[in-house]
Amino acid sequence: MQNILELVSGQRIAVTGASGYIGSALIHKLARQSSSLLAVSRSAQSFGTGINFLQADIRNSDAWTEIAKWADVIFHLAGNTSAKAAASDPAESLRSTVLPVAHLVRATLEYGRRPRVVFASTATVYGLTPDTPVDETYPTNPVTVYDLHKLYAEQQLAMATQHGVIEGVSLRLANVYGPSSSASSAKDRGILNKVVEKLMHGEDVAVYGGGNYLRDYVYIDDVIDAFVCAGMMRDTPSGVFNVAAGKSVSVREAFELVASKVAFYLKKPVRVSDAPWPNFVSQIETRNYVANINKSATIYGWAPRVSLASGVEKIIEQIDARKG
Repeated sequence: MQNILELVSGQRIAVTGASGYIGSALIHKLARQSSSLLAVSRSAQSFGTGINFLQADIRNSDAWTEIAKWADVIFHLAGNTSAKAAASDPAESLRSTVLPVAHLVRATLEYGRRPRVVFASTATVYGLTPDTPVDETYPTNPVTVYDLHKLYAEQQLAMATQHGVIEGVSLRLANVYGPSSSASSAKDRGILNKVVEKLMHGEDVAVYGGGNYLRDYVYIDDVIDAFVCAGMMRDTPSGVFNVAAGKSVSVREAFELVASKVAFYLKKPVRVSDAPWPNFVSQIETRNYVANINKSATIYGWAPRVSLASGVEKIIEQIDARKG
């Protein structure tokens, strides 16, 4: 990654959603090399010396005017991150996920800068995936409002790229987990983070429906490396890329791994119980998903480096440090 970080120097880089789970970690990584970094967030934040800050709502076109006239590379991470919220208020999901990309495209067209735009999408745009592993040619078939709107945003970026307005890259993220560099964002992100937090505080954790459905868990630092590769390697193709560990782990296996690690730290037994699926659970929660990550490896030379066991230990260490 050091060679990739060297490409950061001289680039004017904007990060929307800079106070969020992934955004805050990305800012921290880029700040090591960049002297031209713009953090964009709705809430007032202090991002440290040498980081420019724009307090703005990405649902408003004015925010994108400021970003587009300045940035060479835009990491677009802001927007709704909750499938539940999207289902309860589809109009707001549209405003926070789809409309900002339309504003971005309009603003970049107006200023004629043709930035590299890296968008945080989701692996769930594939929908139910009976066949695994899933590569980027797999048909998309969203089954939730959240996933549908993410796909719309991807398609807007792809069309703008085809027309030469931007260089658009959409990263389809699997289940991201790992410690957060933003205290305000960790609790609403990542099922494994929540499981670790609950068990460390003596709360009960249950696995639904037997837990034999497969997931692909990717550590936050590996995700950040993928974003940096996608944004800074300007001579690489646009398009969609899977970002995942490329390994299948059942939900039960993952929860039991967490329980064993927590038990070791607490020096007392903890357990994971069984529970039936709640009423009205979305089909997307019951799917199997494992990614094929060959495209990211071939184009960017990117590969995940942190094992699930090591990543879980790092979450525990952060929680333990907070308690001290």
